[in-house]
Amino acid sequence: MLVSLLMLMLCLLLRADVTMNAASAACRLFVTAVMPGLFPYMVLSLMAVSRARRMNPLLLMLLGWGGGSPTGARLLPLCASLSRREQVRLAVSCATMSPMFLLGTVGGWLSSQLAGVVVLGSVIAGGWAAGLISGWFCREDAAAPALHAEFAPLSFGSAVEASARTMLLVCGTMVMLRVFAALAAEALPHALILPVTTLLEVTTGAVEIAHLPLPLAMKTALIAGATGFGGMAILMQNRAVYPAGFLPLGKQVLWQAVHGGISFLLALGMMWLLC
Repeated sequence: MLVSLLMLMLCLLLRADVTMNAASAACRLFVTAVMPGLFPYMVLSLMAVSRARRMNPLLLMLLGWGGGSPTGARLLPLCASLSRREQVRLAVSCATMSPMFLLGTVGGWLSSQLAGVVVLGSVIAGGWAAGLISGWFCREDAAAPALHAEFAPLSFGSAVEASARTMLLVCGTMVMLRVFAALAAEALPHALILPVTTLLEVTTGAVEIAHLPLPLAMKTALIAGATGFGGMAILMQNRAVYPAGFLPLGKQVLWQAVHGGISFLLALGMMWLLC
């Protein structure tokens, strides 16, 4: 591991121009397209959930969907009343991107409000389906993570502080994975650059997919599948926020892949019917 880290650091120094350009692009994307639709909502959702001694799991899932990743993961430790199955379903279904981002930003990239609605609908439905399926395979007697046991409503200042820390996590993962993707692109065949970029940092990949010379239906479906899966950046964001030992990495990747696959098929079918 140490040798690998030292080699990566050397790559950053040798390709400083690529590193700086990729990091700058990720920061611009975060500031203009991710933070505006995530930060204010996260502040209010943390305040709301921290004030509910018990909350209907469906309502909690809707709150998680409304903010996108990692809002659902951030809300999870505040809900000690949830069963293990409900916790897993929440984690799987809400590990995606903000509806405001999918509807507004992605729709703009595709130059189609309809495409944005289709991406939003298919990703939400895909998350619900993946969450439902994951619950079927979850053992209720499995050891639950250590969640907050005491009822402690968050003040406005505390919610802003907690959300700001989470925003730094989101920005940091976007920057690092965008840099890794840019460095990898220099050594990969051209055909693999977009898949690897999307796998590492999905927001960057979605921008590139939107500009591909493909039919609108296929671009919409590909973006729905990619955002449903989330990419490594979103997986890392959620993993950093989950309670310790909550969801094994292999299962997390598996359920997000199911989410992405269902979202792709739903979007493709919806676009075929509507266009």
